[in-house]
Amino acid sequence: MRPAQLYEYYLTLYQIAWGGSWPSIQKYGLLSSKELLRSYGKRGDEFKTLTQVRRECWVKVNCLGRPPVILRDQKPLNKKKLKKALPKNVEPWQWYDLINSMVFFWPTKKRLKSMISAKVYSELYHDVLLVDTKKLVELEEQNIRLSHINSGNTFYKPQPRDLGLFKRIEDYQIDYWIKKRGLESAVAEVCVLDSVDRIHKAVIGTKHGKVNNILKDLEITTEPKFSKKDFKKLF
Repeated sequence: MRPAQLYEYYLTLYQIAWGGSWPSIQKYGLLSSKELLRSYGKRGDEFKTLTQVRRECWVKVNCLGRPPVILRDQKPLNKKKLKKALPKNVEPWQWYDLINSMVFFWPTKKRLKSMISAKVYSELYHDVLLVDTKKLVELEEQNIRLSHINSGNTFYKPQPRDLGLFKRIEDYQIDYWIKKRGLESAVAEVCVLDSVDRIHKAVIGTKHGKVNNILKDLEITTEPKFSKKDFKKLF
């Protein structure tokens, strides 16, 4: 896949942040769970527990001189199903460690809605960041990774995964996944290793509030559905 294809196919990416966190993100950047914990001075057993063990509920993290931050739960990762989805030589703690080392973006509104509409999140307040994909590629191309599955979910039929799941843009087989699933579903996740320090340069809008208000706002500019005819026009 060429970098230009990523931002031509998926013009806008969506990132779900904890409600009220946008001012802090503007100042400190968008950090993975591991980078956030490091920046808040967390080390040793506490660090391992929060990054290598399934978080069954959201966790508040404090640091003197910094605003409190929230690490989201990992409820969609069923322990038994994750174990079955991984190769025998990969332990669940390695998977948690891997996904906690990245920042995640949804490439379509459909995937955003699927995540944010879950019952357990319906009463929470969110900050949804609308990110210009082209600008993110300009800022972080070498650190961007793509996945063809929702790596943090084993709730339904768990799809096989291993530590090589996340591909560089140039290594991602976009043509294969388009033929298999269609353009809209060809990329499930866009990730960035560690952090996006200058995320404010790529954010083109934000939506704040509970899920119903956010979805109502996003429906104002609904993304078109991709057809085979539309796909052919891109070449």
